[in-house]
Amino acid sequence: MTTYATIRPASPAVPPALLVLLAAACGPPPADEDSAAVAETDLTPARELVARSAAFHDPDGVWGNRSISMSWVGTDGEGGERVAVDLEFGADERDFALSGRYRGSSIEYETAADGWSATVDEVAQADLPEADRERMRLHREDGMFWRSYYGFLAGLPMKISDPGSHLDPDIIETAFMDREVHAVRVTYDPGTGGDTWYFYFDPATAQLVGCRFYHDESVNDGEYIVFEGLAEGGGLRLPRLRGWYMNADGRHLGTDEVGMIRVGR
Repeated sequence: MTTYATIRPASPAVPPALLVLLAAACGPPPADEDSAAVAETDLTPARELVARSAAFHDPDGVWGNRSISMSWVGTDGEGGERVAVDLEFGADERDFALSGRYRGSSIEYETAADGWSATVDEVAQADLPEADRERMRLHREDGMFWRSYYGFLAGLPMKISDPGSHLDPDIIETAFMDREVHAVRVTYDPGTGGDTWYFYFDPATAQLVGCRFYHDESVNDGEYIVFEGLAEGGGLRLPRLRGWYMNADGRHLGTDEVGMIRVGR
């Protein structure tokens, strides 16, 4: 399945808009009404919505501040197993680790400050044939593909406002999967993927209910993801089921499911 995989998010972080809200809530009061008005103006409707959504899914600000573990199972469009892995973010000296099965092979993968390492079916990545490296996507992004892939997907909506993102200021009132939603349009710098994304939120709760991305919006390429239910643990409430579909024809590409979530030790 085609994804945003070229996005290279920084280490997980609280969205800038949420930091603005937290600073306003915890810091000293504004010196005067004018400065308060400026602060309110800086927080566009789109950024405020993303911050509300982050507060819904991560009310305690866990993402990026504590180690997080979760299980992740993915099927293809016919329901066959595509991936079944355990993920760890910010554990020990590693900033990301993955272990389990992908495309019928076992895989152990981790990244740290000094680089990355992987084994496939107990063979170290340096000894893998090029065909296996490509099949397991270890040749992409200088070996950092899996970190950026799950670092972005698993961390939504907290990752929407990562460095390199540009949020259109206004909220779009539209429909997604036959329900009324509020949407935010986000473009990303070429160094962080260069795609155009739309994120869809429940108007009342700001829960993230789906997203859509385009490589070239004018030709309706790319895919959309439908989120259903919540996986909860350690204060996090992350989208549980994620169904992938083609924008062009609605073809179902597969479904991911988040299972266990554990925060800290």
